[in-house]
Amino acid sequence: KSLRNAASSDDMNDDSSKDGSNEQSIPTAALNLIKGCVGSGVLSLPAGVAALGDVPKAILPASAIVLTLGAISAYTFHLLGRLTYVTIDENGKKESKQTSTINSIGDLWEYEVGKSSSWLVSASIFLTCFMTCLAYSIILGDTFSSLAETAGLTGLMSSRRTSILLITLTAVYPLSCLKSLAALAPVSLMGNIGILMTCIVMTIRALPGGAYSPTAAIGATNFLRSLPAELQPSFGVTGFRSPRSLLILSSMTACAYLVHMVGPEFYQTMKDPSVVRFGILSAVGFGGTALISAFMMCVGFLTFGGACKGMILNNYSTLDKGATLCRLLMGISLLGSYAFLSKGMRSAFYEIFYKGKEITDKIHYRTMQILIGILTTLALFLGDAGFVVSVTGAVLGSSLIYIIPPYLFLKSTKRRTTDGSLTTT
Repeated sequence: KSLRNAASSDDMNDDSSKDGSNEQSIPTAALNLIKGCVGSGVLSLPAGVAALGDVPKAILPASAIVLTLGAISAYTFHLLGRLTYVTIDENGKKESKQTSTINSIGDLWEYEVGKSSSWLVSASIFLTCFMTCLAYSIILGDTFSSLAETAGLTGLMSSRRTSILLITLTAVYPLSCLKSLAALAPVSLMGNIGILMTCIVMTIRALPGGAYSPTAAIGATNFLRSLPAELQPSFGVTGFRSPRSLLILSSMTACAYLVHMVGPEFYQTMKDPSVVRFGILSAVGFGGTALISAFMMCVGFLTFGGACKGMILNNYSTLDKGATLCRLLMGISLLGSYAFLSKGMRSAFYEIFYKGKEITDKIHYRTMQILIGILTTLALFLGDAGFVVSVTGAVLGSSLIYIIPPYLFLKSTKRRTTDGSLTTT
């Protein structure tokens, strides 16, 4: 009996085979981990603070939540590495023909809980990837619509629905159909550059007397006049809202740390993998993500206050060249992230409906046509990425981050205590 997902045929076997050539050092793995985390979830966090209140002090409890959940997420991610180590170690000591490869949380669930219920994990991963891809489609539509307006296009050519259709046909669908994602390696670099540039631009725009400040010096660049009323900075109108609004921010924050689906893969692709080294990776990767997330959340909220939209870059004027560059870089980054997420989505889909069967090209392309078609249709009629992100985080992200890893670790600990094999791991 093999622990490898039976549906993970050629579709899952890209150029990054585990032959040692793709081993990652801790710094490299940490950068990839940060890139995987920082995406639509981070760009939605200012709206989460706005749901709490429109006063500057709202960033204090908001920052506490982001940093605390970051620490918890790092711990549960580390648990997945520890579980992967235990499973591989135990299989290596057996004389059976079991493989020591663990490809997913579903494999860990099958090993610790049972095969009959492993589809629940696959379904959770599928829905998480599906909903995140939906948020990305909405954001890509907003992003490229703003870019079209900056380029001077008007009317139908600059509408978000047109942008969604064009970007889906020319980029999203072709990239999502890739069986090997090796060609997307440069996108990670572009994504990190985009994050850095976005942090710099948002910081400059948040400075007192900046381009979006009502107190900007006479004659200075001021983009407020180009913004509709609902996008202009708003402070002190409603004050603090109900503490229950913290749940909205907590849900959004879950999406900012949602990379646990690839926890076992990160462990196995590390150079000289060990529980200690994986712990360092978890601390550095999630620590960096938490700091970046809290920083971008604060500067975005301190610029627009209660007017923050579900995707903060939507608040910036289309005349703002700095924001335009950020939109372009983040748009390219999201296209790469979309391709990786769609790979996880179809892998989970195959686990549910085609487990143990060969995945032919016909099945592969038909599946992606149906899934991308549904995603695009929903994106055309849903305009609030922040809402999608909060729902995804509350219902799905929370289970993958805060529930499943601890549950699996407790099951493993109980089993190893019972059979006398428990070690310090």
